[in-house]
Amino acid sequence: MSISLDEELNSAFISPEKEFMGEKLAPYTEGSRLLLLQVRDDNDSSIYFIWSFIYMHIQIAKSRKEAIKLAWNRDLFREKIMDFIEGKTEADRDIATQIVSSILDEAQKGKVEAIPAPHQAELGNA
Repeated sequence: MSISLDEELNSAFISPEKEFMGEKLAPYTEGSRLLLLQVRDDNDSSIYFIWSFIYMHIQIAKSRKEAIKLAWNRDLFREKIMDFIEGKTEADRDIATQIVSSILDEAQKGKVEAIPAPHQAELGNA
C-alpha cells in the first residue's frame, strides 16, 4: 500500500481549498468564527453575514494578523465590506451564498456526538 493509514484518514477529512472570484478563502475554524462574531451585530441581515463571511475569510487567507486587527474595528470592517461588494451582482451573491452554505454544512458534518459503550452508565447518572 503506497499511502499510509494516517495519510488516508487525514485526507478524508480535508476539504479542497475554497475560493470566491479568484480569491482564496481561509478554512473555517473556531478562530475565524470568533472574528466573525467580533464584527457582527444583532441587527445584521443574512446578506451582510454572507458578505462578511466571504470577506473575512479572504482577509484571513491574505494576512491573519491584519484580519485580526480589522475585526476589532467594526466600523472600518463595514466600510471595507462596502468597498468589497461594490460592483458585485446578485449572481455573485448567489455564488457567495452557496459557498458559505457548503462551508457551514461541512463544518456541521464534522461534529460528532459521543455515544457511551453499552456497559457504561449514562453521563450524569453514575
